[in-house]
Amino acid sequence: MIATKKKSKIAMPPTPLNSPAMLEAINKGGSVKAAAVAESELGEDKLKSFTFKIYESELAQIRDIQDRLPKRDRISIHDFVVAAVKDKITKERKRVGE
Repeated sequence: MIATKKKSKIAMPPTPLNSPAMLEAINKGGSVKAAAVAESELGEDKLKSFTFKIYESELAQIRDIQDRLPKRDRISIHDFVVAAVKDKITKERKRVGE
């Protein structure tokens, strides 16, 4: 049998805990809330993507509504859900009085 030699793993040297860049980041501080406010003040509204679950019966109802519309007026399920969310947001703002 031929003995195989294990390859040594190459690793980056450890960064000292008192490096100037690390100390600067720690001293800068801040909070998540402050960062979110800063983004909203700049007017940046980034598009976010996520997955949600919906019952098959609800999805069937959406498809039924779509099937009743003329082809030229049909929108995607995504657009249907986004429009429904926007309607709900508008109603809640009116209810709360914003």
